Amino acid sequence: MGRLGIEMSSTVAAARWRVAALLAAVVGSTASAYLLIEYVTGQPGVCLTGSGCDLVRASAFAYPLGIPTPLFGLLFYLAAASLAVRTLDGRPIAGMRPPVALLGLAAAGGVASTALTALEAFVIGAFCSWCVVQALASLALLAGAVRLWRIPPMNLMARSSRTRQQGARALAAERASLMRVGWASSGMAALGLSALLVLGSTNASPGGSHDPSSLSPVGSPRLGSGPVEVVEFADFQCPGCAALAPVIARMAAANEMTLVFRYFPLDSIHANADRSARAAAAAARMGSFWPMSDALFARQNAWKDLPGPDADAFFKALAVELGLDATQWRAAYGSQEVAASVEADRQAAVELGLSGTPTLYIGGVRYGGPLSLEGIRAAIAA
Repeated sequence: MGRLGIEMSSTVAAARWRVAALLAAVVGSTASAYLLIEYVTGQPGVCLTGSGCDLVRASAFAYPLGIPTPLFGLLFYLAAASLAVRTLDGRPIAGMRPPVALLGLAAAGGVASTALTALEAFVIGAFCSWCVVQALASLALLAGAVRLWRIPPMNLMARSSRTRQQGARALAAERASLMRVGWASSGMAALGLSALLVLGSTNASPGGSHDPSSLSPVGSPRLGSGPVEVVEFADFQCPGCAALAPVIARMAAANEMTLVFRYFPLDSIHANADRSARAAAAAARMGSFWPMSDALFARQNAWKDLPGPDADAFFKALAVELGLDATQWRAAYGSQEVAASVEADRQAAVELGLSGTPTLYIGGVRYGGPLSLEGIRAAIAA
């Protein structure tokens, strides 16, 4: 094969990797856009990892400098899509060939997505399905960028006038083909995004504003005497709930609000969620809900992975440590009344369309902002 044949073969390979990079950018930007809408509106969406999306959104890493993390992802993928198209021409970008610029951006994105995935795995302890899609898209983008960088550009200037004309026509045809792929994939992504938003809004339709009395029935544990009632649906095995607990407890203790606790054990993903809820409900029967709640959240890592009988023993020992009568607590822990109170809260959460924890209602309105002291305080004052 002559040199021209080799260059033409490389050009064909470059076209394929350019399409791959563009598609990866479209997928990544779609996932980022969907997450951004969720973060801005506060509505629950479609999450393929149970409550993982809600746990990640409730973490301290979701709003760096008060900016929703998905916004950075959306800007990154839009820039990557633009650079993927720009690799068709040889005009430098900030003194660099377009494939080099794309590789640098893709490498930075790969590092960022790897770091965020590590945070989800080792710090938050939960995975957001759309964050995983973003991470996979960034890896695909990086692979495409590497291959494009390794393929040398075709030097048409060293060819005959006829060859240059053929090359120019081929370049124009590839540009048209790439744009068709871009528009088609963007259209499909828009349809998919719309479907996800419709499905998410359907799941969230029972939410919104509610009569506070129906959200906080008589008998629900209460803390503080502030003018605004904040109802929390929580799971004691939820890492996000554990992180939020001291924040809202301090606010309630300072009478900035009245905190009402509702049980929402997520048994499908947390093996000891129901047991821990019953442990707290049993303590509530003895006037010690809040000390038990604090202890369960503080020692979450000690009991979350215990087998059932060991978890039962752990919660009993915790009750004794808190000064509760072991016999009385154990009877309540295994009673139908306590089980029914936990189940009633769980059914209330299901009827409200809740899919994850922690979920807050402030003054009867579902709260969708950052789960931080500043964010909740601002919502209470609004």
